[in-house]
Amino acid sequence: MSIVGLPYAVSCSPAFALLRWLILATLLWGGGSAVAAEARIAVAANFRDTAVAIAAQLEAESPHRYEVIVGSTGKLASQIINGAPFDVFMAADRRRPQQLVDRGLASAGSQQIYAVGELGLWWPDRSGTPALDALATLEPRSVCIANPAFAPYGEAAWEMLQSADLDARWLAGVVRVDNVNLVAGLVAQGQARAGFVARSSLIAGMRNGTVVAADEDVLWFAEQAPVDQVMVLLTRAKMNEAAQHWVQQLQAPPIRELIRRDGYRLSVGQN
Repeated sequence: MSIVGLPYAVSCSPAFALLRWLILATLLWGGGSAVAAEARIAVAANFRDTAVAIAAQLEAESPHRYEVIVGSTGKLASQIINGAPFDVFMAADRRRPQQLVDRGLASAGSQQIYAVGELGLWWPDRSGTPALDALATLEPRSVCIANPAFAPYGEAAWEMLQSADLDARWLAGVVRVDNVNLVAGLVAQGQARAGFVARSSLIAGMRNGTVVAADEDVLWFAEQAPVDQVMVLLTRAKMNEAAQHWVQQLQAPPIRELIRRDGYRLSVGQN
């Protein structure tokens, strides 16, 4: 290492040599885990607001910085397969993280259920708790779900609709949108009469004032259609301290409480 602008005699003195060694050691060691790092967190749309709150909390408590990228689970997984530079993948299902593990794109040992979501049928202008088979009284284009091809909540909603033995032609007319947050927005704005939503989407909407929902407006399928949401550390981030910190802290009690606050359940064995 050379230091520009110092006289040769000074640079060769024992005192300066010690100082130079201390500077080099500081640069190399960098304080261990105190070194700031950055990570990109790919997050299923329903978990957007919670992930943003987690990022804010972790940034306040550590030197790390986080970028939250939001999308439907299927589209995010496809982007990762095609080389998107994400570090952690927070899916709304089990299947896509496992696919990434099978491809060698994610660490098998990092897989964990970080939240269990709840699917519900929100039908605001119906008197009393809605029923699945009563949807047949609506025009199918006034009923909305997240696209089952990309969104796990949409896939769960489609299974619920099929279980109601509704006419195939009626089912074909149901509106599909990119993610479950959009469903909540369309119902809240009156652009859809009814829609299959996540409990977290309604809680987020009520918090920011865009949603007004009463308990009797929603039929919840907590036991019939739980949505296990799995997180995985991507292989490219195995040496990224910010990404590792994120994965580890998802099990910390304050973060678990934040997740519970936003309408999720925890998997068996988690506090």
